[in-house]
Amino acid sequence: MRTTLQKSLIVLLSIQLLTPFQQARAGSTFAKNGNDWPGYWFTCEFANRNRAPEDHCKMFDDEGFQLAEGRLRYIRILGSDEKACKGNKEGQCFRSDLPSIKIKRSDRGRLTLGDQEFKVRYLGCTQTYFYKDKETFREVKPDKKRCFWASKRYFYIAPYMGTVNVVE
Repeated sequence: MRTTLQKSLIVLLSIQLLTPFQQARAGSTFAKNGNDWPGYWFTCEFANRNRAPEDHCKMFDDEGFQLAEGRLRYIRILGSDEKACKGNKEGQCFRSDLPSIKIKRSDRGRLTLGDQEFKVRYLGCTQTYFYKDKETFREVKPDKKRCFWASKRYFYIAPYMGTVNVVE
């Protein structure tokens, strides 16, 4: 028989072990509020042009997106000193579990969200992107008909769960 203390420790340990998974899973339900995806979304560092990350997006690239207030904004982390980045490029990535970060952002166009796609109107052209939820990230693919400013690249993104300070 287990004692009450043993049972309590097992419950606490289970909560601590499952919390990161639950947070990632909660993020992958990708709540939508009008024309918003709540939070700040970063590209998975170890994803390739058309291949999902093998680390389940535990490391973020220094670039990402904010989809809020009917706008798509490009975001970039400031002041990373991470050394374990792809290609040994120091400071061009960060761990997804950092408690807080500073970012700068710039507008990239008008945003319209749908159930499985979103559209960005920028520089006179509207680009459609299709998205699909995975376990710990969201896969975003451009429509085959692309605007001159859009690449063929797939984006593998996940929401950052820590505190964000925006530097204007």
